[in-house]
Amino acid sequence: MKAGIIGGGISGLTVAYYLQKMGISYDIFEQGEFPGGNIKSTITKNYVLEMGPNALHMTPELETLIRELKLEDEITEPKAEAGNRFILQHGHYQKLPETILQLISSNFFSWKTRYKIMQERFLEPQPADPLETVSHFIERRFNREVVEKAVEPLVMGLFGGDPEQLLIQKTFPQLVKFEAEYGSVLKGLMKSKAEGRRIFSFKNGLQTLPLVIASKLIELHTNAQVEMVTRSHGKFIISTSSPEYTSSEYDILVLALPAHRATSLLEFTFPGVAAALRNVNYPPACVVHSVYRRTDVKFPLKGFGALHPKTEHQFSVGSVWNSSVFEGRCYEDEVLFTTMIGGAKLKANAQKPRAEILKAVHEELQRNYQISAERPVFQHFYMWNHAIPQFDIFIEDAQELVKTLESENVFVASNWNSGISVPECVKQAAEVAKKIQALAASQTG
Repeated sequence: MKAGIIGGGISGLTVAYYLQKMGISYDIFEQGEFPGGNIKSTITKNYVLEMGPNALHMTPELETLIRELKLEDEITEPKAEAGNRFILQHGHYQKLPETILQLISSNFFSWKTRYKIMQERFLEPQPADPLETVSHFIERRFNREVVEKAVEPLVMGLFGGDPEQLLIQKTFPQLVKFEAEYGSVLKGLMKSKAEGRRIFSFKNGLQTLPLVIASKLIELHTNAQVEMVTRSHGKFIISTSSPEYTSSEYDILVLALPAHRATSLLEFTFPGVAAALRNVNYPPACVVHSVYRRTDVKFPLKGFGALHPKTEHQFSVGSVWNSSVFEGRCYEDEVLFTTMIGGAKLKANAQKPRAEILKAVHEELQRNYQISAERPVFQHFYMWNHAIPQFDIFIEDAQELVKTLESENVFVASNWNSGISVPECVKQAAEVAKKIQALAASQTG
């Protein structure tokens, strides 16, 4: 049995890695020169820049993978103050309360809302609704102020999304679980906070992980864009643009691609699935890195970063304070901001000319962080024309239909199917590899 894996992001690489360990033959195709997908790091002028995720949460699956790859010594731990998160309120950054005591004593929310939050423990849970949105769920359990001041900026920052459109069961399934198991979101959050999950990165950026996985793979083909997938007599034939690779037959097809890229490959073999994937929404977003001299920044950068509610009418979604999170991201006498622009609610801003975006980001940072410098020491721009898949009503059909493909020996390992986080992608990829192993065993047995 042989598997053809299309896509060299973290999902495809992880599937290939585990299949190789299992002794199952495979080929993996990546259209670019470097693997990694949405995990993209650059080191320039001694600045470690992240174009995708800025940190990862450690999970058992990810910890196992890192240990097998012998990457423990490359891990960089966050600074002590990195747990602080800030939200812009009335033009000033205010720290998000982390504990119940902080919530009661803080004026982050009004007294009415703080009382409402405390009373949430006594609300009757309701049956799960697969089409309930994030906004509706939070407003039902708490109130509108919690949506606007906390949840909306969080959803915009993490998912580039609109809480009025994203489904709660797909976006924050743990909150639905808390309501079902504990009868209260607040009780569940308190227990979850007690258990904790540490964040981390790598000394040379998060792309260290996919690059090291790739270095272990025997049958990784880069600069090999897949142009067509056909099927004949139960076998999949993959045709690529690479002159070094000749078409080959595969018993298993693994799609480790964004939905919009998988669409064209499925149009002839599985047109119904292709139609559903075409509706998966990927709003544009861009990332701007800005470096300033530390002495020019009057705001005390003691936290992970800050997000902007839509009601604050800012240009960006918010910024990560990279130099305050991990060591070695820039020179000691400088600070590094990673600013996110665009997403579902602010996509027009991401579509402006590059020079206009850079200027707007600098002016916003200058205003919000009391920066005296006329211009940054360094700026870097990166565009994602298709950023984060939106877990809205359209994702439901796509995820349900791809389940039917497994009976046709087609498996999906991608963030639009697993969840957008790297740990979720790694977990799903390992599960896909196990399914293929079981299938191989059933055919040889």
